[in-house]
Amino acid sequence: MKFEMLKSPVRCVDAFPRRMEWLRGLCIAVTALIGASLVSPPLASAEKGKLRERLTPAVMAVVYPGGAERLGPEEGSPPAIAVYKGDKAVAYVFSTLDIIAAPGYSVTPFDVIAGVDLDGRIAGAKVVFHREPYIYRDAVRQPLLDTFLAREAGMPLRGGATMLRPEFVAGATISARAMRGAILDTARLVLRARVARAAVTAPTLDVDGFQLMSWNDLLAEGAVARLRVTSGDVAAALAKAGASDAVLDVPLGKPDDLYIEVMTGLLTPPAIGGNLLGLRNFEEYRRGMPNGSQAIFVASNGPYDFLGTKHYREAEGRRFDRLRIVQARQTFSFVHNDYQRLGTGAAEGIRAQQNAGLFALPANAHFDAVKPWRLELLVNAAGPNLVTVAFPLEYRLPAAHILMPEEPAVAAWVEAWRDARVNIAILTVLLAALTAIFVFQAQLARSRLAHRLVRNSFLAVVLVWLGWIAGVQLSIVNVINYVQAPFQGFDIGFYLAEPLMVMIAAYTLVSVVLIGRGVFCGWLCPFGAMQELLGQVSRALRVPQWNPSPALEQRLWMGKYIAAGAVLLLVMTEIDPSGATIEIEPFKTAITSKFTRAWPYLIYAGALLAIGLFSERAYCRFLCPLGGVLAALDRLHLLNLLKRRPECGNPCHLCERSCPVRAIEPSGEIKTSECFQCLDCQVEYYDDKRCPPLVWAAKLRAEEKKPVAAMVDHA
Repeated sequence: MKFEMLKSPVRCVDAFPRRMEWLRGLCIAVTALIGASLVSPPLASAEKGKLRERLTPAVMAVVYPGGAERLGPEEGSPPAIAVYKGDKAVAYVFSTLDIIAAPGYSVTPFDVIAGVDLDGRIAGAKVVFHREPYIYRDAVRQPLLDTFLAREAGMPLRGGATMLRPEFVAGATISARAMRGAILDTARLVLRARVARAAVTAPTLDVDGFQLMSWNDLLAEGAVARLRVTSGDVAAALAKAGASDAVLDVPLGKPDDLYIEVMTGLLTPPAIGGNLLGLRNFEEYRRGMPNGSQAIFVASNGPYDFLGTKHYREAEGRRFDRLRIVQARQTFSFVHNDYQRLGTGAAEGIRAQQNAGLFALPANAHFDAVKPWRLELLVNAAGPNLVTVAFPLEYRLPAAHILMPEEPAVAAWVEAWRDARVNIAILTVLLAALTAIFVFQAQLARSRLAHRLVRNSFLAVVLVWLGWIAGVQLSIVNVINYVQAPFQGFDIGFYLAEPLMVMIAAYTLVSVVLIGRGVFCGWLCPFGAMQELLGQVSRALRVPQWNPSPALEQRLWMGKYIAAGAVLLLVMTEIDPSGATIEIEPFKTAITSKFTRAWPYLIYAGALLAIGLFSERAYCRFLCPLGGVLAALDRLHLLNLLKRRPECGNPCHLCERSCPVRAIEPSGEIKTSECFQCLDCQVEYYDDKRCPPLVWAAKLRAEEKKPVAAMVDHA
């Protein structure tokens, strides 16, 4: 990538000014502080063990809402507490902290207490301890996290659609995803040690699991499929087959009259057959089935029934001519010996239908119970035109009745990147656009209008989409976590757990080395964008502006370095284990929480924004700890020669006056660590109506042309 060297009427500082030499010592001291704090013990966390003491009635009501008759002792490896109903253990309660001690966004492991039943479903979950920085003591996100975890109830360990996505806990998706993953991982370990289940290597029908379900429950989950056929449907099908005058065994009624309502499904899984027939009747029927065979139930209402009469007649082959099963390219028909009638006339369920029966498929029929199939209801026309029309009823066994092979747990960071594909693409375009702005900054700066439109549009996108919608605001919290992670046993997955933040952090790190602090602080910081846009509005309304004198400004610049050092000192050495000093950044209030926090935080953030109405980006310039870290890196002058500009030769101080944050001194020196790369000074330089050297050069060119024009007129 090639950056064009821009001419400018200012000079760049090649090294630290002598009067600021002490800052080099401060940077060294901060670096030493970070190194010393890395060996400090982790922040205080919840105490492992003694799960029974943490399992209060309120927690138990969430992790096992079905109600336990009694609890067993905390025992086993991994440790868990059995939940009993009568003399039978029906579930186990466990703590993620006791078993895997998983951390979220914080380096401090959280404690989620959860329950898992013997069928491999989460019974409930409740976080009882954490220090997640964007949730801890947050009146908005904590209830969202509680709701997110509570909705995990019913989630199968072998996969299934989640009720809520981690994005439900806006601005804290890493924490939510980590807690959900810890619940599932720990539950698998608990069940694996206590419930013997045959391992499967391919999708397999669950012939052991049972859960009490009503007829309506079975209909709702798709275990019972239903099709309604009217007289009008049959007439239309006959007409399409060219047999409108066909004679039917059961005459048609009015077009909207019910001709037949048929229901079907796979009977073999106990969770279906046991609920339809009753467990005792189902087990008796299953004992009479050959090993490996399958059974299908069919029921109907209406004048046309699926049984017909031919299955009674030896001359007709005792076959059923009104239904068949089709799977892929195979068709399965039934004879009377495959059929068992069900008594009807009961009040509910399958026995409440007019007709019901069971049909057996032999083991050698090559019927795959876990794959889709369909029942075809056949309506046969008599008379001269022997026509049969079929009405298909598609059936797919619900996933809850299929055992799936154990899949390797998907790493949280892989899931995060997969779920964020759209946002990753948008951010890639945004960063590519910013790169193009810096590559072609010379061309952009030649038009004041184009520069203003591009910059304001970019800042608006950063504030609204990157900050408020995507919730990405690089913070001193990220710096602390990224620095501590390698020394707390984290792997690369920790760094990759928040895709958009990783992309912003990587782009910022590269840009601060190549170009300087201004790329992030001036273009990619949502809070900075908010300050600048509000500042433009205030200046348009002629609000008085204040800039400190150069001497005072030198002292005020120290604020962000002091803030950075204080936060690092207090948080990383456990003097402030809760991270309260991080609240010096208003980012959580103004950006990630979108001003939905308690009133003290709102007053603080509002005060900083109000000050910015009178002094351009005052917080960014004088107080931001993240800005202090980036400015300290910028002052190292590693490769940021790319933003040095040759001398103009005629300093006029116009560029100094055009710099909104006073990063250009009267001497013509650019303070690169204070420059926000807004390009305002370049716009002034290329304006041949404002830049004195350019105005003077244009005047000279005009005067040189006058004698030539006079000579032409004289000739």
